[in-house]
Amino acid sequence: MPLADVLMERFKVRTRAVENPNKVTAAAITARLILSNNPNRLAFVIVNLGAQVCFVALTNQVTADTYGIRLDANGGSWSCIWDEDFEMTGWAWWIIAAAGAPAVYSLEVVEY
Repeated sequence: MPLADVLMERFKVRTRAVENPNKVTAAAITARLILSNNPNRLAFVIVNLGAQVCFVALTNQVTADTYGIRLDANGGSWSCIWDEDFEMTGWAWWIIAAAGAPAVYSLEVVEY
């Protein structure tokens, strides 16, 4: 049975993956919105592909030294899934870089 059918049978939901939904492919030294508020988001991952440290938080007050969740350089990541992280999975997320403009990748799984 295809996975889409299994998900529909078990959870009564259809999903799709969306890469870089806000078209943010690089962090900056000022906060940028990487994931908008989306109550239909079931999961997401944000990956720091660059050589500089990045930080993510639920507010544009994220900083590169005192406020946020650290994403180490060269692959540091942060993910949320609805059944472990609850409502914050669907909230807006902001990102900032400690220096430069490192590449970042985001992927969200949404209900449609």
